[in-house]
Amino acid sequence: MSVLGQLRRQRGLFGRCTSCDETFRLSEADLFDATATLPPAAAAHLEELKQSIAEEWAALTERRKGARERPRIAAESVNIGKVVEKIVPSLPGFPLDSGDCRSLLEPIDYLVFQGLARRGSIESVLFVEAKSGQARLNDAQSDIRNAVERNKVSLVVTAHGGKQ
Repeated sequence: MSVLGQLRRQRGLFGRCTSCDETFRLSEADLFDATATLPPAAAAHLEELKQSIAEEWAALTERRKGARERPRIAAESVNIGKVVEKIVPSLPGFPLDSGDCRSLLEPIDYLVFQGLARRGSIESVLFVEAKSGQARLNDAQSDIRNAVERNKVSLVVTAHGGKQ
């Protein structure tokens, strides 16, 4: 008598499902020898598991690809942003006269001397930081904004070069 045959005949033997944790009688289960040809139900279940693993593997491969792509895309965006910052006064829609703009680029993109290009006299001086998308001010740029808001901006004239 085979072991599987004995298990099928024993009414008092129970097993527990590893998926749902329910208890069942071994005599009611589809018991089979995995070293022999699988019964159709077991073969179908095995194919479902293989398909599920293949799908999870494909999803993991996509996530890995995304994990490599996101930093590259972010780096390209930053580089494009730096290029645009340099040419922004010449782009259509820039609200200030490009002739009034002087490039600093770090830590603030431009000093703008309003009125200089058209009238030859300066009405005001602006600090301009060009941002795109959801970019934010960095710490130094925030400090500059705060200094301007607290009226902590002044002009210093120094003499240099020759003897005084």
